[in-house]
Formats: sequence, C-alpha cells, structure tokens
Amino acid sequence: MTQTTTDTIKIMTFNTWLGGEAVHDGVNKIARAVELSGADIVGFQETPDPGKAVAEKLGWHYYQNQEGRANCSVISKYPIIEAVHVDGMSAVLTHIQLPSGQVVLIADAHLYYDPYGPYWALFDHKPVDEIVAMEQEARGRELELVLRDLAPHLASDMPLFLMGDFNAPSHLDWGDDTKSLHEGYVVRWPVSAMAEEAGLLDSYRMVHPDPAAMPGLTWSTVHTPEHPWGDNPFEPQDRIDFIYYHGSRVTVVNAEVFVVGEPKGFGSHEDNEWPSDHAAVVSTFQIATA
Repeated sequence: MTQTTTDTIKIMTFNTWLGGEAVHDGVNKIARAVELSGADIVGFQETPDPGKAVAEKLGWHYYQNQEGRANCSVISKYPIIEAVHVDGMSAVLTHIQLPSGQVVLIADAHLYYDPYGPYWALFDHKPVDEIVAMEQEARGRELELVLRDLAPHLASDMPLFLMGDFNAPSHLDWGDDTKSLHEGYVVRWPVSAMAEEAGLLDSYRMVHPDPAAMPGLTWSTVHTPEHPWGDNPFEPQDRIDFIYYHGSRVTVVNAEVFVVGEPKGFGSHEDNEWPSDHAAVVSTFQIATA
C-alpha cells in the first residue's frame, strides 16, 4: 500500500519596483522582505538585476530572463531543474524540485501596464465593452502566450502555479456585490477570466471569497488615493497581483497580502522599509505526493 505524504510550500509574488531602486538600500530591503515573509519560492517582477543578487544573499537558486526593466525572475530555496522564458513577453517558466522529490511548475509573468482598465472606467467612463476589448488586446494577448506554454502541463495535472503583476483587476472583485465601489461598473476582466477558464484558481479569493470584506488590495502601497500616479485626480486601489494554482493534489491553506512596515506615500517613499509600490501576495499550499 502506497503511503501519501504532503509537501507544504509558501509562494510569494513580489513586484520590486525597478529592482528596489526607488528606495534606499533596496536590494537588502527586498531580501529582508523575502526572509520575513517565510516564502520558499518567490516570483519577482521588475528585477533587471536583483533576482540574482537577492538569491545570492539568501543562498537560494534563481532564474531570470533579460527582457528589460519589466523582466521576471524566480528565486527558490529548492533546486530549479529546468527554466525557460516565454517568447514575446516578460514571463518565465521554471520546474522546481521539492525536498520530497516531486516537481512543481512555477510560472511568473508581468503583463504590460498601459492602458490601464480602471482608469478607463473610473476616469474616462468608457463603456464596458470598450474596456473589455482594450484589456483583451493589451493584456489578454500576453496571457494567451503564457497559457499556450502552460497548456501541456495543465493537461497533465502537474502541480502548477502562475503568479505575477497582471496590471489588471479580477472579475471576481468587480461584480454586482461590489459595483458601488466602482461607480456602478461590473466588469468581467479578460485576464482573470481567461485564467479561470484555463482551470486556474485564484488562491487569495479561494481563501477570502468576499471581495467587499477582504479586498486584498495590492495597488498601491505608495500611490494611495492621496498620492496618485502622474496627473490622476486620485488613485484607484485594486488587486492586480495574483497567485493562481492548478492541480488535483494542490490545496491552498492560507493567502495574505504582505507588506513590511508602514510605507509612506509617493514623494516621501525613499526611506520606506517596504521597497515596492505594490504589496506582495503570499500563499501557502499543501501538495499531496503522487
């Protein structure tokens, strides 16, 4: 009789805001944040260099692509046994071997930021169909590339995790129950809908299903409503950083938005202990061995 065992892993997605360059001593602050989170595996976005630097400080394994300032990297306590980047966008796919010997797939993506859907809704008051069409063109095409490369693994039921800064909200957060928070808008945001239709589960919403009670805001720690981006009249706060998962043997047991300290708003942010303009997301999973 085969005995089933369980691996427990904690995964973090973390946009590092130009690799920590926006704050003093950014690389060390990124490394400290990872340590404080207790994560085993981290998907970084905006890490032109610090992916390697942070991994080396922690004594971890790493892989990063070289696609410019928006690029992605994965760092891991456990060996990265295979890694590739996704052609045509900023995303990486890595296979990581856990101490039990089982292998999980970690995908990390950074979707393009402009144009930004909530601005079209809340500032420009565009019709929903125009917003959805724009999102499909701007970020849906990018996610299609990621899902194309993930498709064989999704079909195999391999434990799989897709994380990143998607620069788009979730349809799970912009429904009828929360339309009063969004000037009456109800939007089936294409990127989150595509992930759902591919069989991926949103770890934060699986643990916290009520978006009104637990909004899980990740944008922004420094561009608060009072410290907007650019010339915006205010800054809409939203959940745009995600950890999705797939696999019949995978269970999410906890998910949280993670920030160190109390970040000051943009313009007074240079000494923040938290090095990013995004909050991170940290989710804990149990994976039964095959």
